[in-house]
Amino acid sequence: MRRIHLAGLEYPLVNRESAILQVLNAFEATYPSDSEGVIQGQRPNVCYAPQMYGSGKSTFGENFQTFLLANKDSLLRYLNMNNMFPGVARGENVGERALDALLNETLYVKLNLVEVPNGTSFRTTLLKWISEEALAEFPNGSELLSQVLYCMNSCEEWLQKLLQVTQKRYLYLFIDEIGALEGFEFSKFEDLIYSYGPTPVHNIYRAFFRVLSSLLVRPFVICVVAGRSDAIITRQRDASISRVRLSFLRLDPFSEETVKFFIQNTTYHNESILKLLFPNHPEGHDWFFKQIHSYTGGVPYYVVYVLKKLCETCRIVSRSIDPSEDEIQSRIEQIPPDSSLSVRPSHRTPEAMTTFTAMLLASMLEFRIPMEETLLGGVSMGLDSKYVLDIANHFGFYYENCSKNEHGEEIEASFNPIEQTFVKLVFPKIALKYIEIECWDVPPIRFICSLFSSISRFDSPSSRGFKFEIIFTLILYVRWCFCSRLGELSLFRHSLVEDIPIKVGRRVLGEFEKDPILKCVPALSSTVVGIHSASEETYHVSAWKPLFETWLSNDGIFIPTRQNSSGPDVLIRVTQTSDNSILIGQDASSVEQISMETETSASDILNKRRIYLIGIALKCYQMSSPGVGRSMIKAECAKFLHPVASQLDLENHNIMAIQFIVSNKYTAEVSKQLSDSQNWVLDSGIYYEDHNNHIVSSPINSATKPQNTREEWLWIPPHCQVVVCSTSSLKSFLGCKASEDLDRVFGDHPLWLDQLRPLSNLLENSLIDLLSRAPFEQSSERNIQSMERGNPVMNWNVMQVEEEDTRGEQRVAASSSLSSSFDWNTFLREYCHFTEAPLIERYAHQLRLFSPLSFPYLNDTRLSRYGIAPQDIPLIVDGIHEFLEQQSMNVDLVER
Repeated sequence: MRRIHLAGLEYPLVNRESAILQVLNAFEATYPSDSEGVIQGQRPNVCYAPQMYGSGKSTFGENFQTFLLANKDSLLRYLNMNNMFPGVARGENVGERALDALLNETLYVKLNLVEVPNGTSFRTTLLKWISEEALAEFPNGSELLSQVLYCMNSCEEWLQKLLQVTQKRYLYLFIDEIGALEGFEFSKFEDLIYSYGPTPVHNIYRAFFRVLSSLLVRPFVICVVAGRSDAIITRQRDASISRVRLSFLRLDPFSEETVKFFIQNTTYHNESILKLLFPNHPEGHDWFFKQIHSYTGGVPYYVVYVLKKLCETCRIVSRSIDPSEDEIQSRIEQIPPDSSLSVRPSHRTPEAMTTFTAMLLASMLEFRIPMEETLLGGVSMGLDSKYVLDIANHFGFYYENCSKNEHGEEIEASFNPIEQTFVKLVFPKIALKYIEIECWDVPPIRFICSLFSSISRFDSPSSRGFKFEIIFTLILYVRWCFCSRLGELSLFRHSLVEDIPIKVGRRVLGEFEKDPILKCVPALSSTVVGIHSASEETYHVSAWKPLFETWLSNDGIFIPTRQNSSGPDVLIRVTQTSDNSILIGQDASSVEQISMETETSASDILNKRRIYLIGIALKCYQMSSPGVGRSMIKAECAKFLHPVASQLDLENHNIMAIQFIVSNKYTAEVSKQLSDSQNWVLDSGIYYEDHNNHIVSSPINSATKPQNTREEWLWIPPHCQVVVCSTSSLKSFLGCKASEDLDRVFGDHPLWLDQLRPLSNLLENSLIDLLSRAPFEQSSERNIQSMERGNPVMNWNVMQVEEEDTRGEQRVAASSSLSSSFDWNTFLREYCHFTEAPLIERYAHQLRLFSPLSFPYLNDTRLSRYGIAPQDIPLIVDGIHEFLEQQSMNVDLVER
């Protein structure tokens, strides 16, 4: 295999056997023949490579003959298998004769549309251009060219003449940079001005293929078209009547093994790059190959680009000692992407941000996208139906063939252009740098960028458990940005942290200050030898103290780097301080209990700085019937509460540990504890099962076992709490509509669109929440100033806030002071005309989280979600309208 030279680098041409077979299969589909070898019903099949920059399209097309030569043995087996090939007579040794014709009787022509000659007719220009390129290296090329051009009035005669004078059987035509069709040069060609449908819409790609098809139906043309474009076919109706069938050419990014082979055979100024980087270990390190693959996504251009930058750095900084794994990681991650190839959303509209972020999630979760959604079908996103890979190209995604099915089983790649195959999206981490800089003020994108760039490897990213973990944490992260207290999120109600104000990682980010710092932490494992393994980034379950001190020293939301962690799926640390008007628990009993355990007064506790360490175990959409039971609750506490309590010295460090269990299905014995659909809260103590299978509690310091009990079920250490979240709380947290959508996402055989649309809806709702959570006056003023400066920022005020149940769990006050100062008792009496004191007190407690700023968003659905009886909802809605009208009148009087 030949080698390529580029700016001091010399690297091997990586084999593309799979792509070669795809091209030959498409060629055979263009000229189908019957049992006698007679060609029947031709329809041109064009192998189309629309991938992003740097995926190897041009390299493959320009070196097609080299790849044929390198894969002679496998091609011979492939050709002999069918015992027929277009242009080769039936009989013995069909494979040998076909392969010989491909290597020795094929005219190889390569065109780059950026260099298109001038002309008025594209058909004439194209035929002349092909002729000139094909005959350029012939000694009597000028004489042959005149003979060929004389036959240009007929495509069939022209091609026959071209093949005759060159003594060839096939024409291999590679057309690169198809995206150049949108340039000014092609507007001069009269036959490319083409419209279709009742409303004329110029589609130069359709016109281009119309001209090309007249050439492709003639025997025998092998055609490959390449070049990034997100608009080859912009509407579904154009695809159904297209004469040319586009066969997607899969050029997968390099695998880890291929990256390793590539690096091992690459030199920089005639010196092995591994010897340059690692003088004492010229064979390299497996972790280095993995780092390169992880950062570049295996995209060929970025692999070369990163290696070149590393080599340039090594020549500047001479060293005799090998750099460590962390040093190399740091140097790799400091390499910025090539700005000329960086593609990012050109317009930061809510639709663009939603689609881009949803596709990032689809990439992270390895959604399997059927190819029929790419070239033969459509996906509705926005006003027009567009093709998935068109959208992927627009946002800078790469894609690769799925080697496994939805059950994780290996599948054999198909080369049949008609047979349905699947791809998955790839977005290199190096390309995320510009996205992080430009979109950091959008919480959903900030979350996904942080997670995407932090976790290097997932054990099973397509599993249901991991998918839900990411979705759950995304919702938690975004909702956190707009809450004043943890109790505003239904999961945390009635727990020790319900009334803790959110004041984490404050920084000015766009319009909002609060940023719940998202970090990825090493996973916990019971199999790691020793306390800590740096190469695997895994802590032993007995190493909570070093994990806490190293990774959990600041407040934030934390996700283990590996899904199969022997600890919580999500960790949260929050700190309460005496200047935050904090209440430790739901009621005085919690304070009294802690006071008894620590031998301090309740007032001392309220004035202390206290750390809350929350471990969330997610048991959703992965449990078979009957659901989470007592034994699983006990097992989760053994993984988190018990080791934390024994290793962190909670009392002296003023730490409270809380175990959350979250599931969409519980056993009957647990469900009956979730009275009135509220969370089941278990404080510190010893819990037993009695003879009736009921739970009986005993104080933690009690020396006697309660009567009529069988055995100890659960021991909750001092300074700890267990919260089993009800399915109602989970549904409220996710949103009713989102819960229904997720049922389809995690169904037995979900279609990829059924998975993507709910994620898209969740993200869209989160983005729209940005408008509703901000004070209107400030938001309007900022947007007006931004529009005056002409900055490409989101104009949130032009977005319509729909009254749907998917718009979030709730619309909360802009600050806790506003919500706490509003007198709900008076409002319910004077504006809603309630008279019964118990009812007023109950509704005031249910609605205490809302302030008048939230009134425009309190509709029937949200009021019912917060426990308002159906017959009372109209009274509250009317009261809200009356209150808002009165406030408006007061403002008018003040202005006058």
